[in-house]
Formats: sequence, structure tokens, C-alpha cells
Amino acid sequence: MAFVLAFYAIAVLAVLGTALGVYLLLARHSRLLGAGIAGLVLTGLVLLWPIPIHGGFTVLAEVIYRELEHSLTQWGQRQTRAKRAAFATRMEARFAGPLDLNMVERMSQDWYRVQTRGGSYAWYDAGTGLVFSDWLGLDPSPALPSLDAAKERCRTQSPEGYWALISEPENFLLWRAGERSPLPPAPASTVSYLVDESLDMEMPTYALRGSADNTGSLAPRRFVVRCVARTTAAPAGGYVRLEIPLEEWNRYQLSKGSG
Repeated sequence: MAFVLAFYAIAVLAVLGTALGVYLLLARHSRLLGAGIAGLVLTGLVLLWPIPIHGGFTVLAEVIYRELEHSLTQWGQRQTRAKRAAFATRMEARFAGPLDLNMVERMSQDWYRVQTRGGSYAWYDAGTGLVFSDWLGLDPSPALPSLDAAKERCRTQSPEGYWALISEPENFLLWRAGERSPLPPAPASTVSYLVDESLDMEMPTYALRGSADNTGSLAPRRFVVRCVARTTAAPAGGYVRLEIPLEEWNRYQLSKGSG
């Protein structure tokens, strides 16, 4: 203990002596310059102040740096958690709640034909807990339909508020089901959407089918949407991109280009 106290006493004298020496050397020309440079020297030496640790010494600058780095990491983690919580809350707003179903027919191991509380028929996938509607038509237009129009078509599907426009991650689930899915193929061009959590953006996605209209536009005449609802077995906000392995997601994207 005495050795440590003696060490620090010598270190303090060395720091103060060095700063004083710099001041006296420069004060001959300018006291202000001498005080400024001496202050910088004193600050630098303090940052190099030795701090004992297990098995040796470190310096104050390294301790401060590590504390700042730790604080910035914690701040970033809090920001990320807050952003993900806000994203989850927004996704949960897609649905008014879980949809009540009456099982009508079992189609395969996981798939059922069901009737909803609104009286419409749909398909239920027990593996994901999602309910998929039949294709619903949008108003014909030579232009690409807007994302808002596609979402509104699903939102007003009976029972209102329980249906949402299918997202690309939920389209991925149908693609992964493949032939096990009893859902019919699209009779026209389709509209879906993708939510980018990192950019906080919603982007419509289109699968174009059919011929161009008589105005010469490349946009097909008819567009349809598929709506999705959730049961208590599905996530409250449906499925999102982050839950899908990147390799599988890339294969899904490639399959759209080839088929």
C-alpha cells in the first residue's frame, strides 16, 4: 500500500512539475500562450494517469474510452429496442384481433376450409395460424393500383378490421407451403407489400400478369389482392421479414423472377 501511495505522489509531482515547467518556459513570451499550452500538457498527462488493475496498470484515457464505448453501445441497444417495439406496435395495428372460425373441411394435414364470422369462406393454415382469403378484385385501372387502395380493399372485408393486405413475408409462407397449399393461383395481376423496418417504409409489390390495356400502357387491366387474418396461434402483427432466414428469402425472391 505504501508503495502505491509513493508511486502516485511521484506521479502527481511529475505531472504538476511538467505543466509548470512548460508554463514558465512559454510565459516569457506570452502568459496566455503559456497557460494554454500548459493546460493542454496537463490534460494530456492526466489522461495518461496510471490506474492499477489486476496484474498491472492501465491509463485514464483508456478507462474513459471504454466507458464511452459502453455507454454508446447501451444507447444504441435502447434505440434498437425502442424502434423494434414501435415497429411491432404498428404491425399489430393491422388486425383488430384474432378471427373467429368455423371449420368446414380439412384439406390436408395443416390446411382447412373455414367460414368466418362475417360469413365468407377462407383457408386456414394451422402451421402458421393465418387465415387466407380468396382473391378479391380491385377497381380496373390502366395504372398500377396504390398501396392504400389495396389495403383498404382488405380492411373492409367482412368482418371489417380483421383482415389485412397480405405482406411479402406472408406470401413467402405460401410459397414455402408449395403444393401443400390448396389456395388457387391468381387469376390476374396481384398487389402485396413489404415493410422495411430499417428504413421505416412500406412499399407495394406487384406481380404483373395478363395483357396491356388499349391505351398502350404496360400495366395489366385487372388487379386482385389476397387478404390475411390471424388467429391466436399467429403473431399479433402477422409475420415479418426478420423472422425468415436470409437464404430462404433469397430463394423466394429468385423464384418470383423465374416463375
